[in-house]
Amino acid sequence: MKKKNVLLMGVHGRIGEHLYLELNESAKLFAFSSPNQEPDHENITFIKKDLFILPEVEEALKNIDVVIFFEDPIMRLNRLTQGKFYDLYLLIADNIARAAATNNVEQIIYIADELSDGSIVSILGAYGTNVKETDTPIRRYGKNLTYKTKDYNSVRSVQRAPLPPGWTVENVAWYYFGWLDEIIYDFVNTKIENNTISIYVLDKPKPVLELKFNDELSEDDIVLFEITGGSLKKRSTNKAQRFEFRKLPDRDEFIMALHDFEPSLPWLVFKMTQAPIQALVSRIYQVEMIINKDVPERRPHNNK
Repeated sequence: MKKKNVLLMGVHGRIGEHLYLELNESAKLFAFSSPNQEPDHENITFIKKDLFILPEVEEALKNIDVVIFFEDPIMRLNRLTQGKFYDLYLLIADNIARAAATNNVEQIIYIADELSDGSIVSILGAYGTNVKETDTPIRRYGKNLTYKTKDYNSVRSVQRAPLPPGWTVENVAWYYFGWLDEIIYDFVNTKIENNTISIYVLDKPKPVLELKFNDELSEDDIVLFEITGGSLKKRSTNKAQRFEFRKLPDRDEFIMALHDFEPSLPWLVFKMTQAPIQALVSRIYQVEMIINKDVPERRPHNNK
């Protein structure tokens, strides 16, 4: 009988290691791996893809029959990660669920833990893939979001927030840049021309950041911007830098995520200045949406 292609979230955590020992002879195993991970297990194929980037996860799940979903330390890959563990976990689950549906994966097996509340299972099955949850929950241990890090200065920020009544994720995304222009008046200015957003500080002639709406990778419930330039962005980068807004399935919530941003500032200066400001702005925006009762236009007109 032909062996099933089974994808593990990793094999270097305690769950992944036990699954590998149990399945390596009965299934054709695959596992997510960090970019610099050397093969150290037999009878397994390592997939060097980023769990937080949907197109990479879709590529990873090609020809996979079964995904066994569980927490593994390999998930945390950036030098600086801002966000709660559970929000990161939800984003990864959503990527796996979408990719599984795209690739017609037969089944996702969810290894439940003692704090499971059904949210992860709901997301994993939201796009039609059959999901099986294990009966015996696994005990959770302490979390360390920097367990494995990239060897270059990259930042990931993931924030989850309520979606205001009547708003779409497109409303949330485009309103953000107009709000940014107004909330810090005369200090931060945004200019929107067609699909490009330029962010300026004070009267500087050159933007500190430039973002371009990616229509190809955006969907009804995902709005994605590529960070293409600006003085705060490092010129030569290791990966595409992205800023995305994503609605979570069957929940009145969305995720605002910055992926693989590489600052031009020295790393220590960035951590002490730009990083905390960025986190503060995200929290203030969440409050703004709660108190704002008016649904904004889906796409702002060109301005400035």
